[in-house]
Amino acid sequence: MNIKLISTILIIFSLFNSDSNLSCEDFKKGSFHVKEPNGTEIYYTLERDENSQIETNMFGDKVYYTIKWINECSYLQKFDKTKMELTDEMKMVNGDGGMIIELLEVKNDSTIIFQSYVKNFKDLSLIKGEFSKFD
Repeated sequence: MNIKLISTILIIFSLFNSDSNLSCEDFKKGSFHVKEPNGTEIYYTLERDENSQIETNMFGDKVYYTIKWINECSYLQKFDKTKMELTDEMKMVNGDGGMIIELLEVKNDSTIIFQSYVKNFKDLSLIKGEFSKFD
């Protein structure tokens, strides 16, 4: 095979696989829709920065979280008691160590698959879904 043909194949291959250049870092901050695993229904939207997150449901109700990044693709979130009054369930989740969110796989240039669970109760609380970035 000649060098030009190999180079052309590599360039074409890299164009079709450009999504692989994205990483968890690309999903640490921004505005997102959160969808069920099959991606059809939007549960809520969220705004995330390095240390906090605000979730808003379809009725406009907001839930505030603090965030602590564990590694590049996982973070611990707890309900933020300084910005809202916590329910007994929220207090229980915070008392059990909060929720772990693991960013698993970049699906395309705007979506990443995640799983979340209460830190000390993974088997009982595991949920999977998708974060899709929007502007």
